[in-house]
Formats: sequence, C-alpha cells, structure tokens
Amino acid sequence: MIKAKINTIKNHENINWVEFLINKHKLFMLALELDEKASIDQEVLLAFKSSECLLSKKNLENSFLNTFYAKIIDIFQGQIITIVRLENEICTFEAQISTHEFLEQNYQKNDFVFAYVHPSALFIKEYLC
Repeated sequence: MIKAKINTIKNHENINWVEFLINKHKLFMLALELDEKASIDQEVLLAFKSSECLLSKKNLENSFLNTFYAKIIDIFQGQIITIVRLENEICTFEAQISTHEFLEQNYQKNDFVFAYVHPSALFIKEYLC
C-alpha cells in the first residue's frame, strides 16, 4: 500500500479526479464514487490490484498513467502467471503478468523497469487520522 495525501479533488457529474502527493511524486485516481471522508490534505492508504499493473523496460511517457520506476526484487514464476515484486522509494508492490510476457521481455531480478497503473485502477484502501 502507498501512504499519500489528497492534494486536489475535481468532481463533475459524479465522476471524481483525485490527485495525491507522496513526497515529490504525484498519483492520480479516477473514481465514480468517493467517500465523504475524502478531503484536501487527508492522508490515505492507496492500493491497486497486481493484475492492473503493466511493466515495460522503456518509459512510455504517457501522462494519463501513474508511473513507478522500480527495481525488481523478487520473481515468482508460474506456468501461466508470473508475479514480479518491485520496490522504489515510495512503496513495495507486485505486478501480475503472463509468464509468456515475462519470458519474452526477459525480466531479471535487480532490473529497473517502469510500472504503470491506470487512474481507474487506483483506489483508497483506508483513510488515516
């Protein structure tokens, strides 16, 4: 999970665009529903499903995706699905990818890769005091 602070909230026709700050990093969430606890400067824990994380050795430079530059710290290779554990300065997280993609991209432990999470995949797991 990622500890962050809500920086801005934009709402139009019950669609919410939320910007979070984590040190110098920004993350974005697109949500149809937003808890009434959500407010500017509210600290939260963010999460996303490992299956919603895409990996690339190259920077896709897409401003609509949340981008993490992270080091591969562990790999759990299965016959169909491979779990890649990653770490950067703000969190440790996992990406679930097909073993076909894993082998094709030749990901290795200690490689640095770009991980992408679409704003609609990010969610607030917990509101902190």
